[in-house]
Amino acid sequence: MVTVYKFPLELVDLQTVEMPVGAVVLTVQVQYEAPALWARVDTDQPAERRLIRLVGTGNPIPSGTGAYLGTVQLHGGRLVLHAFEV
Repeated sequence: MVTVYKFPLELVDLQTVEMPVGAVVLTVQVQYEAPALWARVDTDQPAERRLIRLVGTGNPIPSGTGAYLGTVQLHGGRLVLHAFEV
């Protein structure tokens, strides 16, 4: 079945998110004061691990960082993080 799933993100530089193979990231936003990633997934597919990097505004983006996924603002905009897939 194809549907949209939410994947909570931790406030760490680098994390692994398990989602079905072929999942397409739709957006990264804040919900209930916490960052989350939404993706279109096929629930019939097996899970795979995807590496997500959060980079704060003004911080260097490490080499090997891939596609931009979205930006979240926390703490009234005092913390701005940009999500990338590695």
